[in-house]
Amino acid sequence: MTCTFKEERDKFHQKVLDALVRLNSDGIPNFADSSSKVSSSLAIRIYDELKGSEGSGEVLAQTSGKKFEELVSDFVCSCFTRLNHLRPGKWSFGRNRSITSYEQYIHLIDINNAAKNDTQLAAVLGRDYVVKPDIVVWRSPENDDVINRNDFLVDEHAARMASIRKTNNKHPILHASISCKWTIRSDRSQNSRTEALNLIRNRKGRLPHIVVVTAEPLPSRIASIALGTGDIDCTYHFALDELITAVDASGHEEAQNLVHMMVDGKRLRDISDLPLDIAS
Repeated sequence: MTCTFKEERDKFHQKVLDALVRLNSDGIPNFADSSSKVSSSLAIRIYDELKGSEGSGEVLAQTSGKKFEELVSDFVCSCFTRLNHLRPGKWSFGRNRSITSYEQYIHLIDINNAAKNDTQLAAVLGRDYVVKPDIVVWRSPENDDVINRNDFLVDEHAARMASIRKTNNKHPILHASISCKWTIRSDRSQNSRTEALNLIRNRKGRLPHIVVVTAEPLPSRIASIALGTGDIDCTYHFALDELITAVDASGHEEAQNLVHMMVDGKRLRDISDLPLDIAS
């Protein structure tokens, strides 16, 4: 019997192949940097290891990132909703929603409105503190009858500020922010870090999970996001097992060292780990 997450992972890969992966005249998949021999060879091996087939039709570079977001979102939703026994609650999923929709960041609406009427304040704050993550996971606050289901835990005399109580807070609680990078080129990795730092610095209350998902085949570019701590929880590769196989077979020592350092250092994981990590 194949486990559910393995089945979901296989389905996800076939959807990615159908919707996004195309080979050029040299047989190089379009998630590789064809100007890099290492990137090209690794992408070819990953493609072969996925044991699927590419789709048909043109894939526009301008839309590939959004499609990758959509597929990652569907995968996370499908897997996470099966974990209610580990993480009970009323969960929702969305894309490109402003963080001001959520309890930890609702105060940014007032700051934003104040900045519109004060040029000096606007100059100090800039415009990057209100972000719209690619994918968000949020929890709705609970009624007291749910909280008190097994024991009489709360009433009007206790826990009068806890955000999980609907009587105290009407806004959803941001649980996870997922940044998606189909590929990583030049300084694109800094967008994810800037977004993460804004989520960290501007929150009031609990910090959501902050992660990145990518299909980038070149370890040095993955490392530009994955290495270091303090901003991003972890980076997830859409096909880490296949990447490791490709790297180990490549004979490229630097790539091998980087991948195994990131994996052993708990900075790089497979996308199938993501739903469980979010549930932790």
